[in-house]
Amino acid sequence: MNLFESFRIALDMLRLHKMRAFLTMLGVIIGVMSVTLISMISNGFQHYITYEFKKLGSDTIFLFYDGGGGRRADRNSMISGLNYDDLEILMNQCTTLDIASATLQLGAQKISYLDKDISNPDVSGVDENIAELNKVGLLSGRAINKADLETRANVCVIGTDIRDNLFGKEDPIGKMLTFPGITLQVIGVMDVVEIMGQNNKKDVWVPLTTAQDKWIGGEHISYITTRPKPGISVESAMDDVWRVLMLKSGNKKVYRVDSRESMTNVLGGILGAAGAVLAGIAALSLLVGGIGIMNIMLVSVTERTREVGLRKAVGAKRTGVMMQFLVEATMLSVIGGFIGMGFAWVLGQGITAITAVTNMPSKGGLQMVFPIQAAITSTVISAIIGVIFGLYPAARASSLSPIEALRTE
Repeated sequence: MNLFESFRIALDMLRLHKMRAFLTMLGVIIGVMSVTLISMISNGFQHYITYEFKKLGSDTIFLFYDGGGGRRADRNSMISGLNYDDLEILMNQCTTLDIASATLQLGAQKISYLDKDISNPDVSGVDENIAELNKVGLLSGRAINKADLETRANVCVIGTDIRDNLFGKEDPIGKMLTFPGITLQVIGVMDVVEIMGQNNKKDVWVPLTTAQDKWIGGEHISYITTRPKPGISVESAMDDVWRVLMLKSGNKKVYRVDSRESMTNVLGGILGAAGAVLAGIAALSLLVGGIGIMNIMLVSVTERTREVGLRKAVGAKRTGVMMQFLVEATMLSVIGGFIGMGFAWVLGQGITAITAVTNMPSKGGLQMVFPIQAAITSTVISAIIGVIFGLYPAARASSLSPIEALRTE
């Protein structure tokens, strides 16, 4: 009996016992569906994280002062924090950097306009490069520029929630906002940028020099944002920044350098590892499916004992009989795998549609891309399971004596 004939007979047996075949394949269907769906969800979240960080620029590099811990030698460094001189040193000595921006976080500051006020905005002192580095556009007015910093201008750029709550339908440009200890004129309204469920609707930007010289005082800044020149990798730029910082601090590790790209890679790695673990757990149901296949194939061998005896009596070889039952077991497993992948695809499309309608976890929903590699792997595993768990029943059928098989009632 050739392989083609074995496949034909196996299909005939599946058609003859449709319900039994489906119930036998159920364990494999559930296992493959679970593994594929988990892989789709994991890939979907990784794609979502990558897309979200690209909104603000995945090549953005952050520099923080981190001198509060670490080794004693680092804690005893003469450097007490970041200031604008650090930014100028980086731009003068780092040949890999394009532009940089300094930010001073001022936290929640009560804002008033006439009889209205807001108590929880996020106020920051910034320079002229902040909008470009964070890819924040303007809905109206203008951004903070270099002249504002040089003249320590009493101006600010506000988010849409600040505009709506304080001004309603009134044009905010040119209006005066009262902060604790200072009054600032609105020169612009920033466009909305959302990332990972967070947005800039309650943000307020003021010139860094205004905050330092007229309001908060001091030369301290919270962090520096920068990016590499076109064609320079983020890793090379980070190494260059670290080199300059170590020279400045005398090799004291009082700084921390990070990037959105590394954050994306870390989160993606965590999601990938979690998905792999969950997929591995779900794959245990494939073993249950394999046991079901072995069980039904043993039943099939018992039911077809006389058929096996007749075939061997007319000259069928042991390998031919064994191949027949192995092909049947493998087909049960592989067809179950295809059905499971089909169910996973349908569920994935359903999740995509539902999340798109509900805008969860963000606008546009979660894109569930069918994982071709996972599908191929699941099919191969299904075939292997069919061979492994069909081997014993096939061997048992092929070892039957023709005379004893023909005597079986």
